[in-house]
Amino acid sequence: MAKRPHHWAAWSWLLALAVSSAVVADPAPAPTLTNALGMTLRLIPGGSFQMGCNPATASDEQCDGSEQPAHSVTLSPFYLATTEVTQRQWVAVMGNNPAYFQSDAADLDRPVEQVSWDDAQAFIQALNQHPELGGGYRLPSEAEWEYAARAGTTTPYWFGTGADEAHLKAHLWYLFSSGERTHPVGTKPANPWGLFDIHGNVFEWVSDCYHPNYQGAPSDGQPWSSDCERLNDGARVRILRGGAWYLYPNGARSAFRFRYAPTVRHYGFGLRVARAVTTPEPSIK
Repeated sequence: MAKRPHHWAAWSWLLALAVSSAVVADPAPAPTLTNALGMTLRLIPGGSFQMGCNPATASDEQCDGSEQPAHSVTLSPFYLATTEVTQRQWVAVMGNNPAYFQSDAADLDRPVEQVSWDDAQAFIQALNQHPELGGGYRLPSEAEWEYAARAGTTTPYWFGTGADEAHLKAHLWYLFSSGERTHPVGTKPANPWGLFDIHGNVFEWVSDCYHPNYQGAPSDGQPWSSDCERLNDGARVRILRGGAWYLYPNGARSAFRFRYAPTVRHYGFGLRVARAVTTPEPSIK
């Protein structure tokens, strides 16, 4: 039998290495995931942005002291739900509906509200107990939320400065457009990264605890959970983002921060879920 050339062994080793690399390489994350509950999550690309409000450069924006100093944050990719958690999704997981704005089946597509931070954590824990949904759900960090809300923009809202009232009414549910109630999710335009109601409708809890300003804030997008402002009982004060149906538009700016006790339920408080990219994909609907 003819003898193989000496270079055959080298080529065989390279071929085996290539096959092995192809097998272990992580596939590119899907741009969109939809689980069996009908929750759709968009892949938010990693990147850097200026978090907070800079009064020296802000356009038509009143910077609050808690939004300063503006600072650079660099984040890894993550998934974020395209809508706030709906009453329908909450009922499917928790078996009850705490929402104030419910009267018929059509209301199930409104965001769930009257949800405290503690309630939001209980919902996420229950969500992660359903293996068919993939697991790994959580609240976004405050930095993740603002980064996703801005979607590469630097204006007070992703759609502009908000100086024109007609423009505001076209893009968010707030005091002068809501009719004094919540509205079904996804009925206003999505931001450039496909997120609906990131401004208005209901406030959204984030995972961080509250600090009165951004001095010493993390620069990597992780939740800020140390040296928090606390209540008299020692509980950590928590943060809500995005504004709500009953507020003036200033409270819906991308940089605006609102704080409350973790046990408080209010008809303007809801949530939006996040998920790590490295978590196994949920069952596709």
